[in-house]
Amino acid sequence: MQENENNNIQPDEQRYVPKQYRNSKNPALEILLCFLIMVGFLLIQVLVMFPMIIVKMINEAPTLDPTLSDTEKVQVIMDSLDTVNVSFIATLVSLIVAVIWYRKVYCKGYGINELKATCKKFVKPDILAGLFFAAVAMYFITFFVVAIISLVSPQVVEEYNGMMEDAGINEIDWKVIILTVVLAPINEECIMRGIILTRLKKNMAPVITIIISAVYFGIFHLNIVQGIYAFVMGLFMAYIAYKYCSIIPSILFHAMFNALNYLLQLIPEEYLENPILLFIVPLVCGPLWFFLEGRKKLAEKG
Repeated sequence: MQENENNNIQPDEQRYVPKQYRNSKNPALEILLCFLIMVGFLLIQVLVMFPMIIVKMINEAPTLDPTLSDTEKVQVIMDSLDTVNVSFIATLVSLIVAVIWYRKVYCKGYGINELKATCKKFVKPDILAGLFFAAVAMYFITFFVVAIISLVSPQVVEEYNGMMEDAGINEIDWKVIILTVVLAPINEECIMRGIILTRLKKNMAPVITIIISAVYFGIFHLNIVQGIYAFVMGLFMAYIAYKYCSIIPSILFHAMFNALNYLLQLIPEEYLENPILLFIVPLVCGPLWFFLEGRKKLAEKG
C-alpha cells in the first residue's frame, strides 16, 4: 500500500491505482487515448439510444402525414421522442460501464470498506458546506458566462435554451432529478475525473492535466453554450479531485450544482437574472469555501 510522508494510509481510491498507470512515458499518447475514451463513452450512449429511436420510427411512421418529406418525418419522430427516458437509460448504461472500468482498471483492491472510509472522510458538515458554497458560486458564475455568450451570439443561447426545454431537463420530475442529480454526476465524474484524469496525471504537470480534462469535459456536452461553462466547471472539479485524491468530492459538488437548477426555481426569475446578484453571490460564496478549506487545514495540522 502507498503511504504518505507521515505514514498515514490515505483512505481514498487513488492509492489503489496500479503502478503501470502511474508512470506514463508518452504524454501526447495519453492525451489522444483519453480523447478516444471520451468519444467511446459518447458512442456507448448513442448505441444505446439508437435502437429506441429505430423502434419509435417504425411505430410512428405509418401515422405520419404522407405529404411530408423523409427529413420532415424524421424531425417529427425525433420531436415526439421521450428524451428523458432515452437519456435515462443511455446514462445508466454508460454509468455502469464507467464504474466497472474505473474500479477494475484503476482501483484494484478498492472495495466496499475502502469506499465507506472515503465517504466517511468527505461526508462531513464542513466539507459538505464548503462544496455547497462552491457549487452556488459556480452556478452564478455560469449564469455570468452564459450572459457573456448571449451578448456575443444571442441566437446560440436561444437555441441552447430551446434544446434544454425540449429535452425536459429543467422540469421538476423524479426521473429528471435522478438523471441529473445522481446518474449524470456519477457517470461523468467516473469518466472525466476518474478514468481520464487518472491517466493524464501520470507524468504531466497538475495545471496541464486539469486544463486538458476540463476541455474534454466541455466537449463531452456536445453544444457550445454548455461546453463553455462545463469547461469552467471542469477546471474546479478536476482541481478538487486532484487536491483530495478522490472523485467523491467532485461527485458531491457536481450533484449539488445540478440540484441547484431545481432548488433555485423556487426563487422568482427576476431576482436570478439581476446582474448585481451575478457578482454578489460568487463574491460571498467563493470566500466562504476558502474559509472552510482553511479551517479544515488548521484542524488537520492541530
